[in-house]
Amino acid sequence: MAAFEDDHDAPGRALARAIPRSKREAEEWALVLVAEGLHPETRRTDEGWRIEVEAEARPTADGILAAWQAEREEQRSPSPPEPDAPLSLHQLALAYALALGLVGFHLFLEATGRHRAYVDAGDSQAALVLAGELHRTVTALTLHSDLTHVAGNALFGGFFLAALAGRLGTGCALLAFLASGTLGNLANALWYGHAHSSVGASTGVFGLVGVLAGLAAWRRHQGWARRRGVWVPLGAGLAIVAMLGGPGPKVDFSAHLFGLAAGAAAGLAISLPLARRPRPGPPAQLTAFLASVVLVLGAWRLA
Repeated sequence: MAAFEDDHDAPGRALARAIPRSKREAEEWALVLVAEGLHPETRRTDEGWRIEVEAEARPTADGILAAWQAEREEQRSPSPPEPDAPLSLHQLALAYALALGLVGFHLFLEATGRHRAYVDAGDSQAALVLAGELHRTVTALTLHSDLTHVAGNALFGGFFLAALAGRLGTGCALLAFLASGTLGNLANALWYGHAHSSVGASTGVFGLVGVLAGLAAWRRHQGWARRRGVWVPLGAGLAIVAMLGGPGPKVDFSAHLFGLAAGAAAGLAISLPLARRPRPGPPAQLTAFLASVVLVLGAWRLA
């Protein structure tokens, strides 16, 4: 904090006790005072650069510099973001109800003998996706090869959907699942070219992991845990993919990685408007939920 004292070598003037570290900093201080209508001068002494003002302006100048320096300190050390609202039992139940909807859809197709036909019409075949059938990147998220496949995705998908709902709300979390899963399937099709086919919600499930990691990384970037590294959440996301969706028989590992990457990018993008705001309210949740329903039904209508 700058303070002022009388200087006998300059009658009617006062010098700042706080010594600027450089001429540039002294000039910066002087500009702050000029902007407030004072008439400072920078002067070099044996002790370094100093700011000189009229003696009668000493209290005003002292207050101006003190407030300006306090504001700069606050900018250097931003306060931590608002904590997330606690996840309610209602949100947890709704997240798992949506996840179990995948199980119900699979059992319905099996019971009616339509499973093979729906897989042929809606799987993410790279050749067809690249030929323009982009709706397959969405419909493939709702299809599964067998009951074990869909049960695993429902179990973990419900968990990660509920976790993200605690930050974004259920409707927005569902839309994030579809968006990251769709982008992940599209990236996977581009990666493989014309000789690949996949089904399953796991691309979107790991997309949810990516969104959570992206949100956490942004929080660290904001400064409240900067010394611990913004890459920690992203590394944790990769560890989850390796543990739950790593390479193996009938496992589309690249789709999982692309889902994680798409989700992480989405999480970072979402953090920009939500960094210091509460999660979106009911109107946004309803809009996101309806958009998700329209996206899935519209994709199946094109299939």
